[in-house]
Amino acid sequence: MERVGATRKNAHRLLSPSMPSPVKFTLIVAATQDHGIGRNNNLPWRLPPDQAYFKRVTCRIPRDATSADDLLGATKQNAVIMGRLTWESVPVKMRPLTGRFNIVVSRNPDYLKDTTFPPGSVRMASSLSSALALVDPLLHPRIYIIGGAQIYRDALALSECEHVLLTRIHTRVECDTFFPDVGADPRFRRASHHELVRFVEEDLPEGVQMHKGLEYEYMLFSRVEEVQL
Repeated sequence: MERVGATRKNAHRLLSPSMPSPVKFTLIVAATQDHGIGRNNNLPWRLPPDQAYFKRVTCRIPRDATSADDLLGATKQNAVIMGRLTWESVPVKMRPLTGRFNIVVSRNPDYLKDTTFPPGSVRMASSLSSALALVDPLLHPRIYIIGGAQIYRDALALSECEHVLLTRIHTRVECDTFFPDVGADPRFRRASHHELVRFVEEDLPEGVQMHKGLEYEYMLFSRVEEVQL
């Protein structure tokens, strides 16, 4: 399983919206029409095509990423930032998410102290702003916020949030954790399917799809550019 469960709606706030963020990033999320993203800290649906999409997109290094550091033997990986409960929703055998630089946000500095991971694969951060500060744009061409609910809300409040990759679950599913209604947010607009394909750099089916009775649709929302007067 690659899609990860959502942090509970009563999670503590991890970032003050007034705190600056140094890098651009993208949110990636699957949500119902009622904006539900989880139940009991897990995904309340099973959608293998979206799981595979999540892995491909978060692992893929964009074609226009600078290659200057390649001459020095540096290895590029996209970064994925998540809260503690989102991390815990990932099956143990799949932690960390392979092929990506994992950053786990927790106020407990000793949370992963006694856990061993491959070198350079996982870092801890005390806040979303601290997590973003760990990212090197040359080594981590894209940064994805992957949950949970509070980190999503905090991230959306930052001007550095440029895109939201949303898999809309059209089938009604009971949830107890929710994502903001980005479609009603004047700071964002729904991009065209062509823009979505160009951003993720792969062909995707357009419109509502069906998998074992579950209807879903791939979408992209982009931040509206502010007009300078």
